[in-house]
Formats: sequence, structure tokens, C-alpha cells
Amino acid sequence: MKKKLLSLAVVLVLSMTLLAGCGKDNGADSNDSGAGGAGGDESKIKVALLLPGSANDKSWNQIGYDALQLIAGEADAEIAFSENVAPADQLQAMRDYAGKGYDVIIGHGGQYEDDMISIGKEFPDTQFVVIAGAKGAEPNVKAVDTAPWQYGYAYGYIAGKVTSSNKIGFVTGMEGVATMNNLVGGFRDGAKAANPDVQSTVVYIKEMGDVAAAREAALSLKSTGCDVIIHELNAGTQGVIDVCKENNILTVGRSTADVEYAPDQVLTYTVFDWGPKYVDVVKQVLDGKISGGFHFYGFNTPDTPGFEFNYSSGNGWNPNVVTAEIEEAFQKDVVEMFKADPERTYTVEDAKSGTV
Repeated sequence: MKKKLLSLAVVLVLSMTLLAGCGKDNGADSNDSGAGGAGGDESKIKVALLLPGSANDKSWNQIGYDALQLIAGEADAEIAFSENVAPADQLQAMRDYAGKGYDVIIGHGGQYEDDMISIGKEFPDTQFVVIAGAKGAEPNVKAVDTAPWQYGYAYGYIAGKVTSSNKIGFVTGMEGVATMNNLVGGFRDGAKAANPDVQSTVVYIKEMGDVAAAREAALSLKSTGCDVIIHELNAGTQGVIDVCKENNILTVGRSTADVEYAPDQVLTYTVFDWGPKYVDVVKQVLDGKISGGFHFYGFNTPDTPGFEFNYSSGNGWNPNVVTAEIEEAFQKDVVEMFKADPERTYTVEDAKSGTV
């Protein structure tokens, strides 16, 4: 009888163990299939990333994905991500991650800001971070950016200095978004500071990754006499660079590959290196030093630079176009100016499409 009771007890214990195992979340799903579980090592901070496009687009979205990988190592975080998150789905994706216990949810683009501000009230114990955001909200929505007015101003300043036709252009997307207002407004401001006679024309396209639309926009700027065309795009970057290479128009790049492809046309490639900034934000969360509001990186944060301009290992700008005299003026009129007075704000009107 005792043996029968003991056998029954063992069966019951095993059954309860199996049932408990069926309900357990055994780790975060760190892939592109959507919101992953938040199990695993409970001692680790859990960070989720939402990307509006493909994680391997070799542009904006991959910058965010690569930064997330750095967090896993340097901040010892458990990570997950979702890619190609459509605007209609982003609120639910945030809610899924927050509901599964993620400590930090990062939206890689200003388009996530309004939804994060909305859902932040629903999950007060979750830290929301919007990359390329403009305002954030207390107590738990932090907007982080690379001071787009600073590097936009830098682009405009150099364009104003090197143009021969006094006509320059800018191709980008997301018209009306605060980040773009600051970027394009800064570009126009910097161009006028360098060259009061310059005219700048801005063309917005619907999709940042649309190579054909970007090419068409660049061709339209060429037809108006622009001899410098700056851009802020995702995969659409290639359309602009192709037109500039074919027509000997100066532009900017995103990598050493762009310099190699069009060495006579690319003025510089801009490195944003979001990795250190992502790590800095997560470490601030761990230290209890971050909450809501707005924070930016730029010329004024040399320990964690917002961006760096590179043409080659020895030059920030194409030495065949940007002279030592222009470089010296740039250091004084742009870099030192923003170190002393780092913050600016531009409006929709400042960044409107067309020519000014």
C-alpha cells in the first residue's frame, strides 16, 4: 500500500512540474517576429527596439539594430526587436513589449513619439525612449536626438561655401516632423550664414527608402541648376548619389563605400554611431538618472559625439573641394558656435518645401 501511495505522489509531483513548465516564458525572442517574451535572466535589464524598416537596410534602420547589439554586450542587457513596424501597428507592438515586462522600449524614429507619450501613462514603470524625438514627456518618455539642427547647419554651411552656382538642394522625407524641421531649417540657416547669396531648394519624398523617387527629386534639383545636393534618406540615398555621380554634383554619403563609389562628388560621409548613445541611455536607466523630456548629442557632447564627418582617415571633408581655409572657418563658425550655444529650434515654415 505504501509503495502505491509513493508512486502516486511521484506522478502528481511530475504532473505539477510539467504543468508549471508549460506556462513558463523561457526567454526573450530577440528576432524580427514581433514582441518577444521577457523571461530569461531576471537580473538583466530587458530592452526592446522597434524599427520602421528592415534591420539590414544598410542605412537608418540598421544603425538602430547595430546599436541594440552593442547594448547587449556593454550594458549586459537582454534584447529583442521588431522590424518593419507599420504606423498602424506600432502602438500595439509597444503594448506587447511593455506587457511582457521589458524595462526599456526604444522606438527608432520620431514617428514613434506620439504613441509613446500616449502609452507611457499606461505603463508608468516602463522607460520609453524615442530616437530622433523632439520633446518626450515626464515622467517616463525620453526623446533623444543627434541635434539635427547642428549637423543640418554644418551641411548647409559647407554647401554654401563650395557652391559655384549659388543654388543648392536638399532631398528628404517626413515633412512636418520636428526632427526634419530642425534638420532642414538648420541647413538653410547654415547655408545663408556661409553665403548670403545662396538659394536652397527642398524636395520631400513620401518614402525615405524609395530609390526611384529620390532619383527623380535629385534630377529635378539638377534641372534648376543646383550643384550641391544634400540628402537625409534611408535606402533612397542611393538614388541621390547616383544622380550626383552621373552629373558631377556635390553631395554627402553614409559610408566609406559612398566615398569609394563617388570620390569626386561626396563631400563627406556622416557617422552617427548610435551605439554609444544607446548604451549611454540604457546605463542612465540602470543608474536611475533618466526619466522624461528631451536630450540631445552634438558638438557640445564630445565624450559621446552626436555625429562625425569623415571623408578619409585623415580628412573630415573632401580635401579636393573643402580647402583648409574653409575647414578653419567651419571650426570657428560652426563647431565652436554650437559648443557655446548648442540648442536651436526650427519650425515647419523654416523647413517648407520649395526655394528660399
